[in-house]
Amino acid sequence: MHDPDASLQAGVDPRRWADLLRRAHEATFARGRAPSIVRDVVADSWERCTTSGLTPDAPAAPLMVEPADARSRWEEHPLSRTADLLRGVLAGLLHDARHILVVSDADGTLLWSEGHPEVLRASEAIQFSPGYSWAEDHAGTNAVGTALAAGRPVQIFSAEHFRSAVHAFQCSGAPIRDPDSGEILGVIDVTGSYRTGHPHNLALVQTAARLAEERLRSEMLERHTRILGLFAEHASRHGGPAAALAPSGRVLAATHDAWRDQRFEVAGGTGRIVLPDGSTGTLHDLGEGLLLTAPQDARAARSRVAVTVFGKPFVTLRAPDGEHRLSGRHGEIVALLALNPDGLSSADLAEMLYGDRTREVTVRAEMHRLRDVLGAGLATRPYRLEHVDSDVAAVLADLQEGQVARARSRVRGPLLPGSSAPAIVAARQALTAALADPVR
Repeated sequence: MHDPDASLQAGVDPRRWADLLRRAHEATFARGRAPSIVRDVVADSWERCTTSGLTPDAPAAPLMVEPADARSRWEEHPLSRTADLLRGVLAGLLHDARHILVVSDADGTLLWSEGHPEVLRASEAIQFSPGYSWAEDHAGTNAVGTALAAGRPVQIFSAEHFRSAVHAFQCSGAPIRDPDSGEILGVIDVTGSYRTGHPHNLALVQTAARLAEERLRSEMLERHTRILGLFAEHASRHGGPAAALAPSGRVLAATHDAWRDQRFEVAGGTGRIVLPDGSTGTLHDLGEGLLLTAPQDARAARSRVAVTVFGKPFVTLRAPDGEHRLSGRHGEIVALLALNPDGLSSADLAEMLYGDRTREVTVRAEMHRLRDVLGAGLATRPYRLEHVDSDVAAVLADLQEGQVARARSRVRGPLLPGSSAPAIVAARQALTAALADPVR
């Protein structure tokens, strides 16, 4: 059966396939377009690598941490607890079929490797060893970096690697996700010479990844049981709302209905926390988890906020405590959230504001400051406006109902005139066209 994520298919000679791929690689970078023989997952990766400034003759992968530090990180990494399982599943492939097993973190930095001695020595010659980054934008197309970029298992064979120095190898990688948050923890990768490649390598790696995730899930459930046992003792002593949180901030149990099925930001650990409704709570240590408590009046009703985004180079926010002007990025963020009521991720906002999805840290810093102004009006996961009325939401609702004249009557000028944020400019143009008078 054909596996679209695998490169080498059953019945195909590895050496002949490698030769065809080398010619396709040469043709792509000579003519600027990939032949049809190149799989979409590979062509997309090559395009990302080219866009990031890499070339096929790019230098070696960069050293991100010293090997000793990589070992220390590995010992503390959740996937290290699955090492024995991975060895057991992949032992035959590693030694009998001359491969190595490599594990990276979520950023693509290699933390651990073991397997056939000859392949380990060969991999060290191309810096495919602990401490080096094999993220796509550092090392080009490869099973570690491309699995992270695509968010799924992938096999990269011979000249499907972006960098020519890696064409002698084939690798199969699969991401492993945190069973609680769903975020990628790292990638497990099996690598060897292209001559020893096998169609079943990727399937075997996927099986190992699934078993590792199941072990992590089992550990998580046992941990949650212990947290809930402690919560039962502590919640009865607290008069106000209380909740048991997993280390990720997910609510496991709560005495306050509004907190159930929620996930709170707990990166700061114990101490004061601002809740999504603008009230404050306190995080306490609860063994392997956290105890969230709040005063009895945390159920207090919340006041709505009105936002105006049309006609002026700033957003006007009217709240019970008075009127505020949000200029610059804060105004643009509020306008974008008003335009996208279902919410936006930090990567979405980075793309819309800067045209660069990698500027998530900048966006998160802006959101932290904006929360001081909006309070209960700014929700997270994803970022969205709550308990907020906006003129643009009313206009969009009118347009959806075909009430163009009514929508036009609400508008007092263009959307945030003067803003050059890519998504604001696009929305401004689209709304101007939608509100245009067809009689003119």
